[in-house]
Amino acid sequence: MRFSDTLFAATEDLWKEAMHKPFVVKMADGSLEKGLYANYMLQDYLYLQDYTGILKRTIVLVEDPELRDYLQRILYETEKETERVHLPAMKKLGITEEEIKNGQKVQVLQEYADYMLLQLDHLGAVAGLVALLQCSWGYAYIAQEMSDQYRQVLPESPYQEWFVAYTDPAYTEANRLWIEAVDRETKEQDPKQAGLLCEIFQACAGYENRFWDTLFNA
Repeated sequence: MRFSDTLFAATEDLWKEAMHKPFVVKMADGSLEKGLYANYMLQDYLYLQDYTGILKRTIVLVEDPELRDYLQRILYETEKETERVHLPAMKKLGITEEEIKNGQKVQVLQEYADYMLLQLDHLGAVAGLVALLQCSWGYAYIAQEMSDQYRQVLPESPYQEWFVAYTDPAYTEANRLWIEAVDRETKEQDPKQAGLLCEIFQACAGYENRFWDTLFNA
């Protein structure tokens, strides 16, 4: 069994839990308040700053040149997508430059970033790979499952673009390559490290679920 299969089995229930979060359901059926989605976009932008920072620190610790080059491409694409798509979408929602500049992360996002950095410092590059993969893979899983369940109403939702983005073939392929990288990097690990990495993967999914709750109750 690949280690990614172990990660999936350990975390699928948390991803399914996310699919029932009111914020996610209301995105799919189109009933989410615009202000809540605008706040999500701002918070997601702030999270992406942490995400890219953790990715940069992970890249420094990676020893395999091929993997390092792959992660550099992911970093480049993430930063380009943020500037080309995410920021214009925020402004379209009425989020001002001042709000972007002075935006403060909700507490759960700060705790989430601090946790990932702590694991990266403790276990090295593989912890960074696993933690960041959970975010990317989890979104892909949730978006695909919700797209299937809400296929009758999703085309009418003003938030359809969120589901389209995370089910896009290019995004799916990037996840596949990341999963394969994690499997390669964990081939020689001992059971203790495997357990720790599973805990990290699950913990990150838990932070994501808390984030959905925080957003809906903002």
